Amino acid sequence: MELTEDRVKCLLNGKNLNKLDEQTFDKILQVAVSRACGKPNAEALTNITDSKPDDVKIAFAELLKLLIESARNDIEIEELNLLLTCTNLSQNYIEKFCESYASCKEELVETLESIGDDLPHIVDVDWQLDYCIKSNIESPAGFPKFFVSLSTVKHGKLQQFKFCCTIQALQDLVYKLKDAARHVERLSSV
Repeated sequence: MELTEDRVKCLLNGKNLNKLDEQTFDKILQVAVSRACGKPNAEALTNITDSKPDDVKIAFAELLKLLIESARNDIEIEELNLLLTCTNLSQNYIEKFCESYASCKEELVETLESIGDDLPHIVDVDWQLDYCIKSNIESPAGFPKFFVSLSTVKHGKLQQFKFCCTIQALQDLVYKLKDAARHVERLSSV
């Protein structure tokens, strides 16, 4: 979905924000940017007492929504400035918002990318075969053990998943991976 003038007008009511004094607007914008970037902020919204609590909450919600939607749609600063002029927001507040957005845009995009349910991608597999000759416990000895290490990447971070399995479990895993690969191949050819 694209960020249009109508959508910006729905996200932001400039008249409400213009009621706030400049110091209160700056504090709310600072808290909104910190929360959107996932940073803990020392100052809470409840500490901003220069205005009515309901006005502060509404302003915070509007600024936060606009920050997130702008980053989600990868809006450039010039385009955002033009979109905000269609609201009743004062030019001074537009400039402050655009400056804050410009300073945190990459961090916002990074934070938004980390949200989601996409699975990690397997990039490497290491395995080792051990053979148990004798065991101190009552389980039967004389069977192979496989130690498998999967290297995965999720959101640019490398992670290791290590597990131990029997030959039957490893064969089952290989069969399921081949089956999944066949299904993906069929879907891609359709």
